[in-house]
Amino acid sequence: MGLSQNLIFLSSYLQGISYAKLANLPPIIGLYSSFVPPLIYSLLGCSKHLGVGPVSIASLVMGSMLSETVSYIQDPFLYLKLALTATFFAGVFQSSLGFLRLGFVIDFLSKATLVGFMGGAAIIVSLQQLKGLLGIMHFTNKMQIVPVMLSVFNQKHEWSWQTIVLGLVFLAFLLTTRHISLRKPKLFWISAAAPLTSVILSTIIVFLMRNKVHNIAIIGELPKGVNPPSLNMLCFNGPYLALAIKTGLVTGILSLTEGIAVGRTFAGFENYQVDGNKEMIAIGLMNIAGSCSSCYVTSGNHSSLI
Repeated sequence: MGLSQNLIFLSSYLQGISYAKLANLPPIIGLYSSFVPPLIYSLLGCSKHLGVGPVSIASLVMGSMLSETVSYIQDPFLYLKLALTATFFAGVFQSSLGFLRLGFVIDFLSKATLVGFMGGAAIIVSLQQLKGLLGIMHFTNKMQIVPVMLSVFNQKHEWSWQTIVLGLVFLAFLLTTRHISLRKPKLFWISAAAPLTSVILSTIIVFLMRNKVHNIAIIGELPKGVNPPSLNMLCFNGPYLALAIKTGLVTGILSLTEGIAVGRTFAGFENYQVDGNKEMIAIGLMNIAGSCSSCYVTSGNHSSLI
């Protein structure tokens, strides 16, 4: 495995924290979701380059759908149970498509469709990142541009200039390293290492300035140890079962589409074929296993394409 791929996988662990926050889940769930599912996919999947972990658009949709009915602030335990249950149903749906030999539907996803999907997902995620960039605590759950921008300007009193400065500095750093790697391909490792470097440097800066700066939000202490079992947290009855199934189906379709889009992009670069049935089964089974080990819905993510 190359240096850049190793750095990308390391960065995906930290990226999982951010995606878990998009889904209104505890940050540690994002780290857990970057551990077990990749192990399952490495045994069952057919893409040689796909980086597996939490994905952006599915995280947003899960957070939006569940929070409309259950408050992740007032009842975080129930919210987590529904997220894990939705992940289980997403995995059942995805693997069922593969076992039913419906992988041929991948052939109907044209390159233009996949590029449009990834571009749209990037725009939606970028808009949602304004919450963290500006330091806003109360933000809309909607994903359309008008509600997001209204939320940004309606919450101007929550803007934190320290968070904005820190965010813009590291955004400039990431864009600069990206430009360098594009201009000089031999320095590809600079862009690959930039996300992990940003996390390390920002952590050090905030730690050193913790007594002077209080407006920068931090994750706090994370539990130690590997993924705890969560089979007992799956709920297959009760008033919220329909919500969990619906959320699982929607996020299952989105994460499957994203994983296939990235996998097929790599296959096109490296001139090999992706078996649609095998991919559906692999992604589905890793989500079923993930739901039993404190993980939420995962798939192949865009960071693999760095």
